[in-house]
Amino acid sequence: MKNIKLIIVLFAISFLKNSYSQQDVQFSEYMYNPIAVNPAYAGTKEGFIMTGMVRMQWIGVKDAPNSQSFSLHSPIFKNMGLGFSAVNDNAGPLQQTLFYWDYSYQIDIGFDSRLSFGLSGGFHILNLDLTGRDAYHLNDPEIYNLNNRFLPNAGVGLYFYTYDYYIGISAPRLLEQKYSNTSTGEAALHRSFFFTAGYVFDLDEVVKIKPSILFKYMHNIPMSFDFSMNLYHERWGVGLSYRHEDAIVGLFQLFVNRQLSVGYSYDYTLSDLRHDSSGSHELMLRYDFSKRTERCRPVKYF
Repeated sequence: MKNIKLIIVLFAISFLKNSYSQQDVQFSEYMYNPIAVNPAYAGTKEGFIMTGMVRMQWIGVKDAPNSQSFSLHSPIFKNMGLGFSAVNDNAGPLQQTLFYWDYSYQIDIGFDSRLSFGLSGGFHILNLDLTGRDAYHLNDPEIYNLNNRFLPNAGVGLYFYTYDYYIGISAPRLLEQKYSNTSTGEAALHRSFFFTAGYVFDLDEVVKIKPSILFKYMHNIPMSFDFSMNLYHERWGVGLSYRHEDAIVGLFQLFVNRQLSVGYSYDYTLSDLRHDSSGSHELMLRYDFSKRTERCRPVKYF
């Protein structure tokens, strides 16, 4: 029995280390909060926007990840934008907190198209407490009891957008960081790259449909992608998303009024975890002060 418990603990530690090496917190409703993956999105709308998200992953699995995020961004002056994001993520003994500041500069390409250049800077704070969980790794300096490990980082992005569509390329984590200054093993933070794109089709004056896609790449980790299809009406939106080899996601949005919207998503897990989990739940709340202009789609579309 002791050997079985040790095998389970070692597997869990390996899973947690691999999860953290991917470091970018996963949200199914990423399309409603693009600043989370691309700093160039900051300030591309005509006002101040605040977004909060809560994710409860793999319900039924002990020590499964749960995450919370808050972001805001706004244009400043004529062609600039500023943004801020804070994320808290927990997975068993692993806890990380992220704080990032974003800056963008936009140039006009045509009447209804713009190219935005983005920069971001911030840091991760990592805590990993294995006390009482695994005596076998008591003397392992790479993973045992990391306390407020400070990991600074920076990112860049490009975001091209028109009234109908957008394309974004970004590297929100450019610096690779180790678990400790003396670590010789795998990096705690890997360099990550994202590609996003979406198009809004007008079926009529009130009904829109938007396909969108996100590709994510990190060194030594297989490329992953999300493909989603959303249908919008004046007061609501529904959608379906597929995350490669991971989940099928149902999406719902309610536009309470022009400024306030509420979102919910449910992930049906496709991996072997589906036998132990009833899925993942996510909630989103957004308040939008932006104005609708001829140059810019309402925020509920992108």
